[in-house]
Amino acid sequence: MKTKINSITLTSYMAVLFSTISALFIIAGILLPSLGCNNNPISTTTNIEMHIVPRDPAYPGSYPIVGTSQTKCYDSSGNIITPVSGQAFFGQDAQYTHTAPNYTKSTNGLTIKDEVTGLTWQKSYEKPTFGGMYYWAETQTLVDNLNNQNYGGYNDWRLPTIKELYSLWNGSAGWPYIDTNYFDIKYTDEQDLSHAIFWSSDKYTGVMGNTGNSPGAEIAFGVNFGTGHIKAYSISVGPKHFVRCVRGNLAYAVNLFQNNNDGTISDLATGLMWQQTDNGSGIDWEHALAYAQTQNNANYLGHNDWRLPNTKELQSLVDYTRSPGATNPANVGPAINPLFSCTGILNDGGIADFPYYWTSTSAIPQANGTYAYAWYVAFGRAEDGNGQDLHGAGAVRFDKKILGTGAGEERVLNFVRLVRNIR
Repeated sequence: MKTKINSITLTSYMAVLFSTISALFIIAGILLPSLGCNNNPISTTTNIEMHIVPRDPAYPGSYPIVGTSQTKCYDSSGNIITPVSGQAFFGQDAQYTHTAPNYTKSTNGLTIKDEVTGLTWQKSYEKPTFGGMYYWAETQTLVDNLNNQNYGGYNDWRLPTIKELYSLWNGSAGWPYIDTNYFDIKYTDEQDLSHAIFWSSDKYTGVMGNTGNSPGAEIAFGVNFGTGHIKAYSISVGPKHFVRCVRGNLAYAVNLFQNNNDGTISDLATGLMWQQTDNGSGIDWEHALAYAQTQNNANYLGHNDWRLPNTKELQSLVDYTRSPGATNPANVGPAINPLFSCTGILNDGGIADFPYYWTSTSAIPQANGTYAYAWYVAFGRAEDGNGQDLHGAGAVRFDKKILGTGAGEERVLNFVRLVRNIR
């Protein structure tokens, strides 16, 4: 009897021990990917919220906008032109002086310091060795890995906001829309380059409309440095995307608006003064440029140096906490600070919405194409042609400059909000 009891006890003990060891292996399998080990694949769990780093308060001059580096002017066919005041197509991005990019490479070759913004970036970017890229929620594990490694000598890496990420956008040539003298972009052909999408930390306040591959999905913004777009993408369904982390200057890309009570709003952080209202109707790009000339001739609001904003200036106005379809009722409205007014419209689906606005920056739709397109920014739904939100309020896209210039026209009649420098 004694021997039998010991046999049963031993058997039970071994069973418990085996179960305990198995459980430990399971726990280890869950935990190890988040411990910063380079040889372990990153967890595919997607229900992790991003650790959003609190922003510092803005102050005058804290948000200098890096110019687009576009140096030529183009007509509606993409031909290079040199228009003068009073002529069609005068007032383009390239005709004004903007802050030039200024980068410094680190001695270890791992990081790039942007001397204009005060931000430090990864020179290269993170792509898993086990295949594929990242869902938005997976990027927090990547950030933790970099900080655990003290990557580049720093342990305060984070995912950039969409405005920080867009500060790297460079329109001097396009395809890719980033300075490859300083930043790596890895691709094999044009099709591969068109998927050079990088995540930001900005999760969309609404959800994807009843369209695309994942209607109703939560989405977050990213910059496509191949095509040049800003769009919102599903955080956990469909394709994964790249990550380029940043550190430093937590006041950058924070607005500091002042109502001048004269029909203008100043952003003291960027040094720009804006038209408080918009022009009230959709017009093509040629007439948008002409509108600025007309207002200057009329000394509009006491100034005669208004212009169409370039794409990075206009994107600086977007309030990514707001959208027409925000899930929080307090954030419902156009994606702009409530100090500004936006003309209400009915979109292609007959849904109450807000306009797209022209920039002064020309766009090239594919590598080796022509600059017959111009960029615009969505302050309402970036919709699919049926009124459903496809890419999110705050998206940056392009279209033909005038009506009737061929296939591909989608959004040729857009609104205008003028800008001028206040310093």
